[in-house]
Amino acid sequence: MTRTAIVTGGASGIGESTVTRLLGEGWRVWSFDVNDRGASPSGAKPDSDKFRFCRCDVTDPASVKTAFDAVKAETDKLDALVCSAGVIRIGSLEDHKPEDVDFMLGVNVKGPWLCIREALPLLRKDASVSDPSRVVVLGSIAGIRPKVGAGLYGATKAALHVLVGVFAVELGPSGVIVNAIAPGSVRTPMIQPLAGTSYRRSTDSPLGRVAEPEDIADIVMFYLSDAAKYINGTVLPADGGSRAAFVMR
Repeated sequence: MTRTAIVTGGASGIGESTVTRLLGEGWRVWSFDVNDRGASPSGAKPDSDKFRFCRCDVTDPASVKTAFDAVKAETDKLDALVCSAGVIRIGSLEDHKPEDVDFMLGVNVKGPWLCIREALPLLRKDASVSDPSRVVVLGSIAGIRPKVGAGLYGATKAALHVLVGVFAVELGPSGVIVNAIAPGSVRTPMIQPLAGTSYRRSTDSPLGRVAEPEDIADIVMFYLSDAAKYINGTVLPADGGSRAAFVMR
């Protein structure tokens, strides 16, 4: 039986890579994004019966409801929700503007909360503790190891990690498991515009490189696999070992 997933932020970066992987493994995929470019994911030639795009602003309850209503019009069951939409604004805590904070909180915290709540009727359909549906949320290593210059971004991701843990405990008995991935620096369009600014991305990991979106999509696919059906409420660092130990200079 074909499994169905929704990926928010599916038009670029980790979200787009996840959409491509899911389609390649035969999933039916809905891509939600504010960017209409997501209507045609690069690197994939989706069957028209397997791919849908829906423009969605995850910060707006009405937009989220409209997008999920489109899904509900075609199916009453959802096997996975991947919350990949995210934004960053850089700057010192002193210099940030209130609108920067509102924007990051809206996309990074409120957005996943709205989408998970709206998805629950679909996720709970035919789900059980022995055969659970899945929620995978993209957090950040910045929510575990804060970085000067991106403090408020890190705070939103730390808050998101808390939501993941509480959702996992609240929803687990109904057959919905919730986990997070906390990537370090990933070569995505979200980070590229920050080149030349005061923002300093993490240096290459002990593996000698930063992550590619496909590296994180691999972890998403693990969380969606049968091998992970008893994993619930985790925040998995995915930074190539950068936070494992300080390097003496």
